[in-house]
Amino acid sequence: MSDNLHAPSPSELTAPARETEQPPFYVVSRGKFFTLYILTLGLYQLYWAYKNWKCFERSSGERLWPVARAFFSIFFTHSLYRQADNRLKQDGRAFEWRPGTLATLFVVAMLISNLLDALVRKNIGFPLTDAASLAILPVTAWITWRGQRGLNAAAGDPEGHGNARFSALNYVFIVIGALLLALACFGLTLPPEV
Repeated sequence: MSDNLHAPSPSELTAPARETEQPPFYVVSRGKFFTLYILTLGLYQLYWAYKNWKCFERSSGERLWPVARAFFSIFFTHSLYRQADNRLKQDGRAFEWRPGTLATLFVVAMLISNLLDALVRKNIGFPLTDAASLAILPVTAWITWRGQRGLNAAAGDPEGHGNARFSALNYVFIVIGALLLALACFGLTLPPEV
């Protein structure tokens, strides 16, 4: 025991356990991810990108502008996945996920989705473009999920158990999204405008 009454205790001198740190990336379970991605008609992707960059910003201490990186995710997903892969290697964890390929697939899927959405807004190719726009939604969700698996692993929660429960706000978006999805599907059954 030290004679200095103002000296910190040995427990205060040790570094905090890694489990108490903020995760370096957004963690989410597969069920929650797919439910929110599909039922928000892909808008969850914006939140997903924002949360990943916000977590990384807090963890790294860098100033990153997470909102801008979320809106322009096609330009920043390669970097996000590269950061996660670096974290996995730094921690000595092996995880097979091909971050560069997944980021490229994400960019291609988002460009195709945006093109289809632009055609739908201009009413070009009805009903095929409308159907294709809805059909690509689970494809972009699956590609994004494949990347999220690597982010979960880099955050130390490969299955996303830390964020598997739905919040009240999640349920609000699920209900609104389900209604919009039902309306979109119903709209495909209507005859084209003359």
